[in-house]
Amino acid sequence: MSEQTGTDTSTDTPQDLPPSPADLPVGHDDREHIVGLLQDAVNRGLIDTLEFDRRSGLAIAARTRRELNALVLDLPLEHPDRARARTEAESRERRRAPRDPWAGGDTSGTVTLHAALGSVKRQGAWAVPRRLEIDGWLGSAELDLTEAVIDHDVVEIDVDMTLGSVELRLPESASVSLDAVSATAGSVEDKRRTGAAAGRPHVVVTGKVAFGSVEVKGPKWWR
Repeated sequence: MSEQTGTDTSTDTPQDLPPSPADLPVGHDDREHIVGLLQDAVNRGLIDTLEFDRRSGLAIAARTRRELNALVLDLPLEHPDRARARTEAESRERRRAPRDPWAGGDTSGTVTLHAALGSVKRQGAWAVPRRLEIDGWLGSAELDLTEAVIDHDVVEIDVDMTLGSVELRLPESASVSLDAVSATAGSVEDKRRTGAAAGRPHVVVTGKVAFGSVEVKGPKWWR
């Protein structure tokens, strides 16, 4: 009688199971969506700008859905339609009512924004620190101060950008100094249609930009 030898390979092994959805890779749009949720959390006072910077940096570096979800699990998020309606209502209310003094914490220090291989945006009623430092490469930074809460007569913005852009939108009364910004194969421009104002706040921009741009603009005309 002959003997049969061999190894039975018919049973399933753990590696045959599909990966968990939480471990699937994420793309640029997924990261931008989480950064948008974090910006909404700042606008609602759920986190401060320092925490936003920390979490948005982790979001840009995230590789899986699990890593992204961990950044917003502790936040009471709204359905996008409700959040959009609430944001529009709050914006209308801000235009009707006088602006109250900012009570969201100390803004007298320095906040650093990183724009590497991505974009950093600040808009709406965000609290502007006394000093901002923006660094990055192959990225962009857009800072809209037209509806921001600014407790300082002078705001300092130091730029260190390579192959990227920095856009500043200032209130109509704001003045700006760009003399201390050096440009290598790039541009530094004040593009406000109404010309340079001489009021407050006074924004002092320093630093350097290489193969990129620093642009100052006024409020958006459709507001």
